[in-house]
Amino acid sequence: MIEFVLHCEPPKHTAQGSSTILKNFKTGKFFIGKKSNSKAIQDKNYLLAMLLPYQPKTPLQGALKLEIDLFYSWRKSETKKNRAKGQMPITTRPDVDNLVKQILDCFTRLAFWNDDAQVFDLHIVKMYSDTPMMHIKITEYNQ
Repeated sequence: MIEFVLHCEPPKHTAQGSSTILKNFKTGKFFIGKKSNSKAIQDKNYLLAMLLPYQPKTPLQGALKLEIDLFYSWRKSETKKNRAKGQMPITTRPDVDNLVKQILDCFTRLAFWNDDAQVFDLHIVKMYSDTPMMHIKITEYNQ
């Protein structure tokens, strides 16, 4: 089992959101790609740097259960009544399925496992909170 907490603002930009129409200067043809300075790529690089210290010596094997709790800072426009609750679910974009794709790609790139297809059970929570952080727990399935 691997479990850790990253005390940082979780990523808000997804790989899908960073795609744009670009032009090849040599041929003049247009294509869909990503700018090297896009916010999604910056978020991905930041996430890779934050996950690196928790990288296992060898990739996890077999079926895996992954739990990710994302706690974002409150919006400036949030009411005091909502802030008094301590935490509140986020029901706005980005969607959790798009957020988790980028996180899983980072885990795969850092060899936490061989392939993200090993994750058979995925639990993700997206909340506003007083303390921004990411709580991650990876458990190997034992039969």
